Amino acid sequence: MTAAEFLHSLRKSSRPAQVQAAIYYLKHQEGSEEARPSEVREVLVRGRVPGAKNINVSRELARSVPYVHQPNGAGWWAITERGGERVRELLALDGEVKEPEADVRTLERLVRTVRDDATRDYIDEAIRCLSVGARRAAVVFLWSGAVSSIRDDVWKYGAKQIEGALQRHNPRARFRKREDFEAVKDSELLQVAQDLTVYDKSEKKRLSEALDLRNDCGHPVKYKPGEKKVSSFIEDLVNTVFA
Repeated sequence: MTAAEFLHSLRKSSRPAQVQAAIYYLKHQEGSEEARPSEVREVLVRGRVPGAKNINVSRELARSVPYVHQPNGAGWWAITERGGERVRELLALDGEVKEPEADVRTLERLVRTVRDDATRDYIDEAIRCLSVGARRAAVVFLWSGAVSSIRDDVWKYGAKQIEGALQRHNPRARFRKREDFEAVKDSELLQVAQDLTVYDKSEKKRLSEALDLRNDCGHPVKYKPGEKKVSSFIEDLVNTVFA
């Protein structure tokens, strides 16, 4: 998630709120437990916050106590637990739930085993989203990584067998090269994967349920998945697709 995406909804908020969100972003998106005022300003600039270059960041940080503090003396600032809760509330990042640390750790272990760059990038994005409580975005990114992996497994059977499997359900389907996956719907891909014995019936059922959740999260609806729902989604993909 870019700084611009993260801070967009706070463009008209108070300066302390913007500064707190920026230091929260540095911790959870860029791994900086502590930051100097200049680093906080740089995030605000990248986030396209109006007037970011002229913000007196040091003053706003001082005004933000107890949401931020100086753990190791002057010059360095960090978000507090109370501050993290406030930022999650401001950004509607499922503030009632703490960071899903177990799910993040699961994906961090997974990403170390993935060799494909595209798949690894999707999982990395899912980790970043989970770390700030953005569950819907995490579901969408992790599903994209799963699709990339499923296509790899299906492609091993060759274009001719893939086309044959597609035509059993759609006689007009044509599949000649790997790029033709772009024209195959995710639901069709799962059916082909079952037909080619990549997955059995029960595994395909779990993946179809995961696809349903992805669609709910990826479309402009009010649905917000709960922590357990997302954890189950992650578990199914990790154990079925990435095992």
